[in-house]
Amino acid sequence: MSTKKSEKTLMDEYLEDPEFARLVAQGDLIMEVTETLCELLEKEEVSRKELADRLGKTKGFVSQLLNGGRNLTLRTVGDILHVLGYRVRLVPYKEGKQVQKEEAPDHRKEVKAAEEAQSYNI
Repeated sequence: MSTKKSEKTLMDEYLEDPEFARLVAQGDLIMEVTETLCELLEKEEVSRKELADRLGKTKGFVSQLLNGGRNLTLRTVGDILHVLGYRVRLVPYKEGKQVQKEEAPDHRKEVKAAEEAQSYNI
């Protein structure tokens, strides 16, 4: 009878370093945001040139943002979402647990209630 120890991968060993783990978490978030923005551009059939025009920026600036050559600030992400007609809801989850987009909580009822409440504010 052979006993097989679970072997650590090189990535597992690297992730034991808190600084490396922090950088991986940053990279994961940047990748998720960038991919989401690119998916929205496709869905809305908006070219990078058109997005640049809507933002009042150059196509090169937009390409650098979406290709990772420039830092995507929260303000810039907000601007892009705004000109595409979207908002975003951040759904944090504990590290180590994989969450699919479809599994994220559905906040549509809360958003609709907030919109209705706001429409009554003068």
